Amino acid sequence: MAAPLPLLRPPQEECMSDLHTAPAGWYPEPNGTDGQRWWDGTRWTEYATPLSPPPQAQYASYGRVPQAQAQYAPYGSATAARVAEGTPVDTVWIWLIVVLPILPYIPLFFWDFESYLLQSMTTDPMAQARMYLDPMYLATTALGWLTYGVLVWFAYLDMVALRRLGYAKQFHWAWTFLMPLIYVIGRSVVVKRQAGYGTAPIWVAITLYAAGFVGLMVWFFAIIANFMSTTMESYPAI
Repeated sequence: MAAPLPLLRPPQEECMSDLHTAPAGWYPEPNGTDGQRWWDGTRWTEYATPLSPPPQAQYASYGRVPQAQAQYAPYGSATAARVAEGTPVDTVWIWLIVVLPILPYIPLFFWDFESYLLQSMTTDPMAQARMYLDPMYLATTALGWLTYGVLVWFAYLDMVALRRLGYAKQFHWAWTFLMPLIYVIGRSVVVKRQAGYGTAPIWVAITLYAAGFVGLMVWFFAIIANFMSTTMESYPAI
């Protein structure tokens, strides 16, 4: 059997009186070697532990570049692709889309709509059928559908032109099927996000739509007022 370790007084105990011994705990090896040994308060025990080795520096292997922590942008904060400075934001097609919607309303101001309404009040079935063959009615209807189709085509050409100018995103031309103004607004917003400007078509289109609506209402109420006046005059006074 191994010889018992000599009972050595820990360094802390040397500074104490005989009545007060060092408290139990881990202390450096009494023989001066590396490590620690448990002092139970009265004597050294057989429990010992080596000192933890000092931490060693971690070196990257030759030719290996340490990777930086990936940085992620917050959700929804992705930056839209930008076009080169000076890239045009307008095309001839977008301005045609802005202006052409008022075209079908122009013939209305040259149409004798009062006579058309009076004709609709007759009881003659043939006269009522002839209403749908009225030249101005046919011209206005045909012009409206033709303008509608042309606007959809122009929206497609505008989207293709923006793609050629370098815009990574375009507002889809099919929105024109719902209303040309929807395409003008959506297209201008998408262009502004990539170029920083380009909302002029919105304001011009809204102005034209507002002016056309006001003009149409004035024309309509004027026609109705004249129609009511003519109708009242056609009845004999009582």
